[in-house]
Amino acid sequence: GRILEVILDQTLFFPEEGGQTPDTGTLGGFPVIDVQLDGNVIRHFVRIPADDKSAMEIFVPGRIISGQIDFAHRFSNMQNHSGEHILSGLVHGKFGYDNVGFHLSDNTVTLDFNGPLSDEDILWLEKAANRVVWDDLEIRAWYPDEETLEKTPYRSKKEIDGPLRL
Repeated sequence: GRILEVILDQTLFFPEEGGQTPDTGTLGGFPVIDVQLDGNVIRHFVRIPADDKSAMEIFVPGRIISGQIDFAHRFSNMQNHSGEHILSGLVHGKFGYDNVGFHLSDNTVTLDFNGPLSDEDILWLEKAANRVVWDDLEIRAWYPDEETLEKTPYRSKKEIDGPLRL
């Protein structure tokens, strides 16, 4: 087969970013095997069978294309990413360490902190994180206005230019 690079004016596919794997799924009925962010442009990489001529009729400027995200993959990433925020918040609150690295692949999640954690610390963190899950605490993603943002403590590993989602 061959790989076709597709740029859309709108997409719900999450690109590989921030240590997290990209969404997969289909565009126009063809498998999306990768999604990358290039500046402000999201590039979808679609696998086209070598002998399929229909792709050139589907992927033309101005045409509306249907996409479907592999929700099992997305949901796994959502759960693991939320778990990273839970653990990072617990580590920061109890030990004062910051998360300085995060990687989420399809079978491994790693977090790096700027301080040591003992086996006992990790056991405490596991129990505390499980309590957060068992208590079914709300996870809220939102874009605060500037006044609210100034009053809200948050941590970020990078400078954010534009709206900040907490």
